[in-house]
Amino acid sequence: MRGNTYIYNNIEFHSIRALAKYAKVNEKTITARLRRGMTVDQACEMADFRCSYYGDGSKKKSISEICKEQEKDAALVKNRLKYGYSLEDALNRPKKITRQGIPIVVKGILYHSIASALDKLEMRDKESTIRRRLKEGRAPDEAFSAWQ
Repeated sequence: MRGNTYIYNNIEFHSIRALAKYAKVNEKTITARLRRGMTVDQACEMADFRCSYYGDGSKKKSISEICKEQEKDAALVKNRLKYGYSLEDALNRPKKITRQGIPIVVKGILYHSIASALDKLEMRDKESTIRRRLKEGRAPDEAFSAWQ
């Protein structure tokens, strides 16, 4: 870059507008990148610099592209990377599923929680009554039995 001259791919450009048109990158994007101190070549890259790119053979791919190809949850992978996981671990470790609530047995069937029992038995509309009965000390079968 000399004065108002920008050199990209061995071609001289006398304005950012002409450079942007040739590089097919938004003019404001190039201007902002140059102000941040990037070289003309870096400023004209099509890459989104807010995103992390990882090498996959000869091509660089974003986390979103990698997750889409491998059918992984992009939000989970990005969060794992934020917490220091390697890319390999972030992609391949199984998701830890925490079960909240206290297990409950209703009519001989074990449910992970009162909420899951209510869902499976299609009794969400009776939730407050059942929870009140359980709080009173009634047995789970008795608390759930009035509507079955």
